[in-house]
Amino acid sequence: MLNKNSKHTNKRSCFTGVFMVLFLLFQGCNTTKTEHWEIDNLEKIGGYNVSVFGNPEIVETEIGKAVKFDGDGDLLLVDNNPLGNSTEFTVEVIFKPEACYPENTAPRFIHFQDPNDPREKRLMIELRINEQNKCYLDGYLKTDTGSLVLIDETLVHPTNEWLHAAVTYQNNSLTTYINGQKQLSGEVGFKEAFINPEGKVAIGGRMNKVSWYKGLVKTVKVTGKVLDPAGFMAIND
Repeated sequence: MLNKNSKHTNKRSCFTGVFMVLFLLFQGCNTTKTEHWEIDNLEKIGGYNVSVFGNPEIVETEIGKAVKFDGDGDLLLVDNNPLGNSTEFTVEVIFKPEACYPENTAPRFIHFQDPNDPREKRLMIELRINEQNKCYLDGYLKTDTGSLVLIDETLVHPTNEWLHAAVTYQNNSLTTYINGQKQLSGEVGFKEAFINPEGKVAIGGRMNKVSWYKGLVKTVKVTGKVLDPAGFMAIND
């Protein structure tokens, strides 16, 4: 015969079990997808296959391995789009651009796109190199409703030094950062599709093999939410 204490114990156990299931479901729904890619080899990046163009080199640096791009045909094409179907994200890059004016004045060094998308929706992180061999950031986003360019030639930074760039997107707002300092922000929305989730990432130039980058790229990180600059990667992580 079941006593009263046993009944209470069973009720507590059932309640605890239900609570744990709900908690785990809540946690699963709130898991933020993150892809952290170390650009330290030419075979697989983030576990994904890589197509290699030109002669990029793996080099040892003071902060770890990186890939060196010569600004003349070097490109890595990663067979994955870590943005997936996200409509909110933070993309971070740790890189070291070379002083390369006037040979490489407008390198597009990170490029997210589905190469088979007729609308050419894409996210790009670009640089401009001026006559003083200073660089400034260019963030570009094209959706199914319009495009946005975030560029200001007065917001210059040194070349031949490690830099951290970040681009965030949330509620139609695109924002760029260098070394945790906000550069620019603007608005561009989308109607049916943001960027095709089955795309690729080009590192070292545009996906159509122009606008080459000269310098090093060490890390690319994509987070499925907007991070505060305090949560960005440190260059020497």
